[in-house]
Amino acid sequence: MAVEICVKAAVGAPDILGDCPFSQRALLTLEEKKVPYKRHLINISDKPQWFMEISPEGKVPVVKFDDKWVADSDVIVRIIEEKYPEPSLTNPPEFASLGSKIFPSFVNFLKSKDPNDGTEQALLEELKALDEHLKTHGGPFIAGEKVTAVDLSLAPKLYHLQVALEHFKQWTVPESLAHVHGYTKV
Repeated sequence: MAVEICVKAAVGAPDILGDCPFSQRALLTLEEKKVPYKRHLINISDKPQWFMEISPEGKVPVVKFDDKWVADSDVIVRIIEEKYPEPSLTNPPEFASLGSKIFPSFVNFLKSKDPNDGTEQALLEELKALDEHLKTHGGPFIAGEKVTAVDLSLAPKLYHLQVALEHFKQWTVPESLAHVHGYTKV
């Protein structure tokens, strides 16, 4: 029986997957584990009533497990790992928080109006730390040869970082961070 999942539809294109990195993380986890699923694309600006009944806050993703709808991508990924243990996507504990500050640093830089407020430098420091980790741990993934949950969380966020910063700030990840560039292409 297929798992049901509600994810964000693209703005102006209700039949196309949208730009929510949290929805993408949940979908990538289901894909990596080869769990059959039925996807419901939700138009965030015109949410259907049935969706508001299962997700009163109107947030995506939400997944139906055992006749109960569950929100929050962290919780969803944990439940998927428990219910479908193979292949394991468990992070080695020492890498579990790697890159966790990249997304908030990106958001701060994106929202910043002051080029001297340190937000760009904070993002660069986080990206440099990721680059150094990838360089010293052999990759192509965070934990080496095998994709883990941290990759499935980080990859959509890095994609959004690249697209949004290039569009809104004409900013790109420096070429000197070659391992980050390689990681985003895997």
